[in-house]
Amino acid sequence: MIGRGTGKGESSAGHSQSWRDLAGSVRPRKKSSLLRRRRWRALLKLLSLMGVLLGLLGGGFWLWQKADDPQAPMEISAPSQPLENILFKTDGALPDQWLSRTVDLSIGTNLMEIDIYDLKERLEKVGQVRTATVERAFPNALRISLKEQSPVLRLVLQGKDGTLKEQVVSDDGTVYDGIGYSRTVRRGLPYLQPYLHGDGGYLPVLGIPRVAELLQLAKSTYPELCGDWDVVSLEHYTGDTRLPGQIIEVRTKLVPRILFGAGKDFDLQLKRLEYILEKVQDSGNPSMERIDLSLRGLAAVQFSSREVNFFP
Repeated sequence: MIGRGTGKGESSAGHSQSWRDLAGSVRPRKKSSLLRRRRWRALLKLLSLMGVLLGLLGGGFWLWQKADDPQAPMEISAPSQPLENILFKTDGALPDQWLSRTVDLSIGTNLMEIDIYDLKERLEKVGQVRTATVERAFPNALRISLKEQSPVLRLVLQGKDGTLKEQVVSDDGTVYDGIGYSRTVRRGLPYLQPYLHGDGGYLPVLGIPRVAELLQLAKSTYPELCGDWDVVSLEHYTGDTRLPGQIIEVRTKLVPRILFGAGKDFDLQLKRLEYILEKVQDSGNPSMERIDLSLRGLAAVQFSSREVNFFP
């Protein structure tokens, strides 16, 4: 029995030892499973962070491309129907008939099929158009708005076949047909004698912005002086006011030649012209050949009698 007891004790001791071994083997498995879950979570967080970073980098690259090419069109899909109306607006004289011929769009064309960027470019190639805006007005209309050139002079050109054609010159020197201008508007524009280049040509027309300043100031502030201005000659004006002797010559019914200094104060010269005309009128209104306002500090008046007087 003792032997059995000893056997039982030995058996019991052996059984206790096996339980501890089993318990010790289970705990590492729990720790390994927990460790794997933690690693997976860390990996998922890392992948999520990388995805966010890649998205930010992609978005930044796209914005950089758009900033590098601001003219790139961005199309946004919207409900579209066949074209039924063209909404036309202009601040000038171009008529609806001209627009119909120029845009050449067929009613019924799908609105989204119209290339509004090409249409804008074609409109702005017309000399009379300064800027054009073309927009889709959903669901079925096209909106076209124009800003036209401001006419300041007219120019007579001779074609290859010898025929004469009158064109209009804008305040920035653009030469164009002047479509839609009334006779009253055209007659109110002085003729231009342009500066001739070394090759005998007149294009590009030089010096017009400065001439436009003179004409606009005279019309707004001294309208009684410029009512009979017939011709503006740029024969002695290259368009560069920094050069000496740059003259804008105006020919009128009263005075055949009035010389303005292109680089000098126009308001001061017009005030001096107003003073001279009043003085001449008070002295019996003798006929004048030329008034030179381009001199420094005074003006010279040459009368038909060849007499020359100076005015402060």
